[in-house]
Amino acid sequence: MTEFLPADYVLMALAVASAVLGLFRGFSGMLAFCIATGAAGVAGSVGWRVSEPVFEHLWVRALAVLAGLLVVFGIVRALVRRFVNGLLAQPADAIFGFLAGVLLVALVAVGWAVSGLFLEYSYIASELARYVG
Repeated sequence: MTEFLPADYVLMALAVASAVLGLFRGFSGMLAFCIATGAAGVAGSVGWRVSEPVFEHLWVRALAVLAGLLVVFGIVRALVRRFVNGLLAQPADAIFGFLAGVLLVALVAVGWAVSGLFLEYSYIASELARYVG
């Protein structure tokens, strides 16, 4: 077995940190974070294309898009958390949040493997690429 590379240790540290955050946030918090991150990514992409004729300087445009992205993230996260918050009892919410945190990093690793970029830096991603690619 080949030894882990530094990127693999970073993935493991992210998995532990995400699992602990998921344990404290709960499933509703992790779900709200994931949905809000996706919505903010879409808002940032659309905002970047739409704001091109409006802003003359690139850094002003970037700050405006960042501000809009953060507003969208905050609103979507608050709405999703409010609607999903009471669905699970406290112990189950924490356990499912823990599992969602681990799953989030696992999806990042699979996404890295599917992309095929820089696989030589990670043993985990290169092994996953053999199965998903």
